[in-house]
Amino acid sequence: MTELQNALACAARFFELIEAKEEEPDAADAYQLKQADGTVDIDHVYFSYVPEQKLIEDFNLHVQPGQRIAIVGPTGCGKTTLINLLMRFYDVNKGAIRIGGKDIRTIPEKDLHTLFGIVMQNDFLFSDTILENIRFGREILQDDIEKAIQISQAYDFIMSFPEGLNHVLSQKATNISGGQKQRLLIARALANHPEILILDDSSSALDYKTDANLRKAILQNLKDTTSIIVTQRVSSVMNADLIIVLEEGEIIGMGNHRDLLNTCEVYKEISESQIGGSFID
Repeated sequence: MTELQNALACAARFFELIEAKEEEPDAADAYQLKQADGTVDIDHVYFSYVPEQKLIEDFNLHVQPGQRIAIVGPTGCGKTTLINLLMRFYDVNKGAIRIGGKDIRTIPEKDLHTLFGIVMQNDFLFSDTILENIRFGREILQDDIEKAIQISQAYDFIMSFPEGLNHVLSQKATNISGGQKQRLLIARALANHPEILILDDSSSALDYKTDANLRKAILQNLKDTTSIIVTQRVSSVMNADLIIVLEEGEIIGMGNHRDLLNTCEVYKEISESQIGGSFID
């Protein structure tokens, strides 16, 4: 009976996927974006998954090339949804998102996604070598992979294995720790020299020292890369160029760490609960 119930649940999901609407094809006038400069403009964007439940309303943001942008806020406030819209996993209901001055709806999907290096909350590692998990089917030079594992703070633990980069991970990478998984995923995102780096709650399993070293390495080595960091950890974003505080899809605070401590009560409460509020590293 248990197996039958599981099979029915799986079948329901299977048919849901089969009947799902196909993704919209690239527009006939799609612009082949060979290179962008890391500029991101979110212009009066509205979005909701269901019409009766508002999520993001009249969201505006301009990100300059090389800026470090942080997005913080309570669970369900729209942080990950913004990332999904930026990657065009969903289309906005109203407004526009532009990268390099071009509306992302006019950029072919393949060209758009090659601009990003991204680590999502539920990313995965598969049963293969560490090298292939980082390469991820792409043609990436060995030197670029080694630099990526240095920046992501993964070099020491990788080289502690007798096989180094050729160490084989088990299914779902159960033979390494959560923090090691996150560092490998960050290395994967960095290996292809992204113009826009997105880290969505990707340092939650890192200790504070490793997290600080990671942020320092990214700052030193990716000066021209636009970084967007989504996190609940204030210490991970307090040195960002701009911190955005979201609540129910709306910006309730924007500025640097010092400014927000004085102007945004929600950010101040989060900061004080984690680090005492005034600590600056």
